[in-house]
Amino acid sequence: MLPKQYRLPLRTEFKRIKKEGKLFSGKFFSLLVNKQPAGNRPPRFAFIISKKIHKKAIKRNRVRRLLVEAVRGILPKIKPGFDFVFLVKKTILEKKLSEIKNEVEKFFGNEKIYSFFD
Repeated sequence: MLPKQYRLPLRTEFKRIKKEGKLFSGKFFSLLVNKQPAGNRPPRFAFIISKKIHKKAIKRNRVRRLLVEAVRGILPKIKPGFDFVFLVKKTILEKKLSEIKNEVEKFFGNEKIYSFFD
């Protein structure tokens, strides 16, 4: 689990991010990105894994844990002041941690994500 300062309270913020944010798609997930209204706080994350991905909670929780671990590894490299929502695709189900880490690093190493908000 990510420390509390890095978690996004979905109920209060998700509508704002969905309305104002930009969507970037990848092989395993899509990423909603939006600039935080209150400046340079640490980046915040949310992970949405629908029942459409898999009916069993065990599988959905495994995917969430893998994504959290991938994000935790690159947390110091991520710019502050942004909110991120991961929208998971079915293709992620049978992937290993290393494959997910590579995809996450590809997203956050790309300056295009941040350039929309400058």
